[in-house]
Amino acid sequence: MKILLKLIVFFVAIISSPFANATTMCATSDVNLTDVQLVPEVQVDPFPNPPTTSIPPTEASACVGLLSGNDKPSPSGHNIGEYGDGLLNGAAQTGGNPDGSLNPYNTLFDPFYNEADPLNPLAMDGSEGYNPNLAFISPSDLQDFDGLDDGNDYKTDPGWVYLGKDEGGGFSYSTAGSGLPGETLVSSVVDINFSCAVGSIGGSCTAGTWSIMPDYDIASQLFDLFGEGVFDHLALVFKTGNVCEREPGERGKPDCERGSNFAIYDFNFNTLLGGGLDLSSPYNLGGTFDLGSTFDGKGISHISVWARDPEFSDITRISEPRSMLLMLFALVLLAARYKVKHAIF
Repeated sequence: MKILLKLIVFFVAIISSPFANATTMCATSDVNLTDVQLVPEVQVDPFPNPPTTSIPPTEASACVGLLSGNDKPSPSGHNIGEYGDGLLNGAAQTGGNPDGSLNPYNTLFDPFYNEADPLNPLAMDGSEGYNPNLAFISPSDLQDFDGLDDGNDYKTDPGWVYLGKDEGGGFSYSTAGSGLPGETLVSSVVDINFSCAVGSIGGSCTAGTWSIMPDYDIASQLFDLFGEGVFDHLALVFKTGNVCEREPGERGKPDCERGSNFAIYDFNFNTLLGGGLDLSSPYNLGGTFDLGSTFDGKGISHISVWARDPEFSDITRISEPRSMLLMLFALVLLAARYKVKHAIF
């Protein structure tokens, strides 16, 4: 009987401990897409504008979380989706209170994470396979952004581009293609907004609406960096703030890391709405979010946004120097044809 009582006490202690919250799972219904509109040549504010753009609420395609710590690092390189440039491109999580699935190894977003032997990543040529738990995308979605510059044609790049985040003072935009020809401020090609039903981001906000409105000619503006088409995945990252609260009966300094979590929600436009979207055209997107249940009523400290640049199999990307050579070659052929024609007649 004493043993049984000890087991009961032990069980109660476990389920009431702060670590029990680590098992909380996100739900794809936390974030919904409710409005889709092919971008007009002249944007009409405000958007969304029901009923012309409204669709039945469509929940996120997938989500991961809750994850502890912060959604860091952000890209520090070119920010075009290269392998290892930012958390969603496979970099290990940084900052305090890291999550075991993201640090010391990024088991969710590193395509070459080796579950059997983490110290030895899988071969980048794909000969040893890929991370079977890769979140949101599949190995066939990987791309080769550096071409033959690195001496191989291995497809290693996930393609996630960091657009920026909102910490309560409006959306703070990043730069795409940093240090490359075609470097672009994201704010010059897309407008991103989050609005809270109650409170504000960085405060008590747990629910609200979101909208993403790209320019009509965003594809041509970003062609030098990304080629044809627009993004095929959209990832929204919601993070709670640090919660400095004492547990019942707890003494001393409160643990300000407890409750600091984030969740990532992916919209896969290759499959959403029956896969009927033309990914070569930009769309205004709008929706709702409600993290009240998943975050246990804790306010949202910030929201980050990532978009994935896809590879179109029927499109060949040509760098500017190479395209100029092809144009010159074409002119030479035309000149030769002209000479032959006039020599005969």
